[in-house]
Amino acid sequence: MQGWLQGGQVKALARMTDTEVLQGCITGRLTPHDDQGRPITPADLMARHVGELEQELSRLDEAAWDLIGAERERMIVHQIEPLQDRLQSCKAYLQTIKSPKWDEFELPQDRAIEGCFTGCLINARYRAEEVDRLLHPESEAVQAPEEKPLADESKSARAFAQACNEKCREIAKRIWERQPDFTIAAMIRHSEIARCARKPDGNPYSDMTIRNWIRDLCPAPKPGRRPATL
Repeated sequence: MQGWLQGGQVKALARMTDTEVLQGCITGRLTPHDDQGRPITPADLMARHVGELEQELSRLDEAAWDLIGAERERMIVHQIEPLQDRLQSCKAYLQTIKSPKWDEFELPQDRAIEGCFTGCLINARYRAEEVDRLLHPESEAVQAPEEKPLADESKSARAFAQACNEKCREIAKRIWERQPDFTIAAMIRHSEIARCARKPDGNPYSDMTIRNWIRDLCPAPKPGRRPATL
């Protein structure tokens, strides 16, 4: 692959849902960019949405002045006031986004705001090489066959793996308590899990190993989606 791909193309190639594209950004597998190739932060995205809502509110205000009586009242009650409430909610949520990093961002509890994020990310651009790594994770690192460890080394490796297991479970439990819709596949790729789930030599544990560690903690387990075969 070369150049850039739109979010819709990424979604189709990887057979992802809108929410899984958002989770891909949170886990660091995807980095959204604008039309000028600049990375988009969560706050950038929300600020842009607030601006769009303000423009729409201004348009409705102008349109209301051309109406009279019951027709004008209906527009105020059914369009202007709900939009004002929505705008205030988005502005308040924007103030809560403290970190510019996606891997420290939490999925919003408000479904409408989550929909705003997923919609904007589908319209963003992504580097083709990043998408290629998402589609072919096995090409990121080819590990050499492991030599058979000695008894003491094997015991030490098991103890190390158990410690990683417990730490990953703590992280997954904490994240799922805040974000119950997070998929198991996205959790495996979460930056905190990825940093923790490494062997003594620095190589990562396999996705299947991590899945076995944490899958019973998932509040809403769903069948994973396999990347498209190119």
